[in-house]
Amino acid sequence: MDLKTRAIATFDWVDARAFGIPSILKRTFQSFGETNAAESASSIAYYALFSLFPMVLFIISLASSVLRDESTQQEILQYVDNFLPTAQDLVNQNIARALELRGAIQLVSLVGLLWAASSVFTILAANINRAWHTAQKRNFVQGRLLALGIVLSLALLFVLWLIFTTLLNLLPVFEVPIFGTLNIYDTYIWSILTQFIPSVFLLIAFLNLYRWVPNTKVRWREAAWGALVSVIGFQMITAGFRWFLTSGMARYQVVYGSLGAVIALMLWLYLSSVVVLLGAHLTAAIALQTRATMDN
Repeated sequence: MDLKTRAIATFDWVDARAFGIPSILKRTFQSFGETNAAESASSIAYYALFSLFPMVLFIISLASSVLRDESTQQEILQYVDNFLPTAQDLVNQNIARALELRGAIQLVSLVGLLWAASSVFTILAANINRAWHTAQKRNFVQGRLLALGIVLSLALLFVLWLIFTTLLNLLPVFEVPIFGTLNIYDTYIWSILTQFIPSVFLLIAFLNLYRWVPNTKVRWREAAWGALVSVIGFQMITAGFRWFLTSGMARYQVVYGSLGAVIALMLWLYLSSVVVLLGAHLTAAIALQTRATMDN
């Protein structure tokens, strides 16, 4: 038995005892490489840079009645700090400017912001669709309509997150004592639960992205695994990137000067795009593996 045959036999032995996970990972990275997903992530990051602020302004315009509250504005800034570690100052300035000009934003402006914000999701949806070899390619009109739907869905999800967070902040008014006089809202468990809320909404976003964007049949349980892995990867990249920026090792401002924040944001967008595409290819690999097993 030669080395290659022995390696294949060993892989099959491990795969059979590891519930097919090695085969799924193999399919994932093989498909990721065959579709040049790493290069596609760079184009997604490029379009995301131009679509980020129109999308933020569009969401702010829709939620203008909510944003009049100062505490809600602080919640949004905190959300930006958690998920966009390199762009807090940039987004904060745009949010402040948008709030000043909020009365001047008309229907035509909203449509323009919606169209600009959807550009990145047109590219993103096309690349997620490519992860599925059985998916049919959409034409320009279908792709743009899908992208517009994604932006509107994200805007709705964000507004729901604002409402949920606001209600959550009001709960401590109603004291719920445990273990005598100890209030449940003062416990460490409650603090952990509130920190997980953004991740839950992010999981919902990824779940629907992987379920509905591919132009083929995708089961919820298949999309759930890809969404869960993407959320974990997204959180790890964001935490690692924030640590890198605060550790003193990041010297991008020395090299790029005033463009340093933009370059750092581009890098974060690229890494995030890689995670999103990996989640899509993982979902497709899980579907292919489980359906083949069921057929056999």
